[in-house]
Amino acid sequence: MIAAAKLAAALLLLAAQGSASAPVAPDPRRPAPTLDSVPPPLPAMTRPAVLIVSKTNGYRHDSIAQAVPAIEALVKARGWSSFATENAAVFNPDSLAQFDVIVFANASGDIYTDDQRDAFRGWIAKGGGFVGLHSAGDGSHPDWFVNMRGNGQFTGHPGGANQFQTATLILADRRHPATRHLPANWRWTDEYYSWDAPPAADAHILARLDETAMRLEPRLRMGDHALIWWRCEGRARIFYSALGHMAEAWADRPHLQMIDGAIGWAARREGTGCD
Repeated sequence: MIAAAKLAAALLLLAAQGSASAPVAPDPRRPAPTLDSVPPPLPAMTRPAVLIVSKTNGYRHDSIAQAVPAIEALVKARGWSSFATENAAVFNPDSLAQFDVIVFANASGDIYTDDQRDAFRGWIAKGGGFVGLHSAGDGSHPDWFVNMRGNGQFTGHPGGANQFQTATLILADRRHPATRHLPANWRWTDEYYSWDAPPAADAHILARLDETAMRLEPRLRMGDHALIWWRCEGRARIFYSALGHMAEAWADRPHLQMIDGAIGWAARREGTGCD
């Protein structure tokens, strides 16, 4: 019996050692956070110019692979310049001065050094335009960014079989360049975010989620569930849309038209506000 016990103990030890030494494959959707120090070289650009940022120090969406080229194509169709990067060292005064609009294409996490944060906030203070898409609204961003976005703290989204649902978005304003082409009731499939507060009083809501026919946990029900809005940060035009988790979104014409209108508005080429 003693010999059997020793054998069992030895086998358990070997199993533990094997488990400890086995390599753990990294999760591509949960990359290790990194900070950048050397700015990327910028190409020669004509104005208006759009900076597309998809760096992820938080959750990384597979659809970034579709989102970035789709946004580049929208900008190119306008005859404008764009530069796409995952290097947050682009947030420096000299580089940012080359751009009229910054688009967060599912960027996530606190991606900035102190100097990069200050450069970004300084650029916004001078009246730059910002378009945040989908995970620009998740819970991984620093508080100053949440305040700029203009709503509450992220509380989650449906999971499991309820993660992606087809629902109705009720358009609150169809005069804005981002929404003027959309129907009053827009059927859309996505992963719907919730927050602990609606957009701030100074936000202009463009579309709300109709929660009535949805499968939502009580903690995710907001009542006034805004998904698309804009606001002013001083003279800066700030736009946010919670849509865009799925790859299919980046080939959907109405969705792309909405983003195109948002970029045109943020660049002060269309619409009004923040003057």
